[in-house]
Amino acid sequence: MSMHLYGGALSPFVMRPLLVARAKGHELPLESFDGGIKSDAYRALTPMAKMPLLVDGDFALPESQVIADYLDAVLPGPALIPADPKEAARVRLLIRLADINLVPHLGGLFRGRDNPDGVAPAMAGLAEGLGYIAHFRKDSDVFAVGDSFTQADAALIPLFFFFDAFDRGMQTGQLVAAQPHLAAWWAHIKATELGARAVAEQAAGLKAMMGG
Repeated sequence: MSMHLYGGALSPFVMRPLLVARAKGHELPLESFDGGIKSDAYRALTPMAKMPLLVDGDFALPESQVIADYLDAVLPGPALIPADPKEAARVRLLIRLADINLVPHLGGLFRGRDNPDGVAPAMAGLAEGLGYIAHFRKDSDVFAVGDSFTQADAALIPLFFFFDAFDRGMQTGQLVAAQPHLAAWWAHIKATELGARAVAEQAAGLKAMMGG
């Protein structure tokens, strides 16, 4: 395979397209870019100098969800966006809600040591965002949407990892527990092969970042 995916497994933005590839039956090893993501060579491929970056032959593609859509389109395997237009819209909606309403507030938790006053607003924002996501799920949903793995699962798994990771210090687990159907999804998806592997890899990345 001529594809190269650059980034670290701890990043939920890197793990998202990685999960899409795996769900379609493909191993796409994560790579570190020679010289780092701030190097001139990396900036020549993506001037934003962020990860992830997918390089497919002479085609360089940044942005997590755009990469996820591309991999879903070009890799053989099950489609991770449902054929039904309404279900497809729900998948895209959950991804959008997570990116708008969870990602910024998780950043608030990351910055909690330097800005402790930001933790309470971040927790409130996360609770609200989880409520939005829960609202647009159905009682019959086993996975994020429907009865099979979709791109919504790929987007949510690496974000929900942090609700577990921050729980000891910030009691973030209670935010998920307050949405029982969402909590049931999280328990289920963590027990799947894809979910368990992603969580383990992110945990290893967090441990390495924290110096063991």
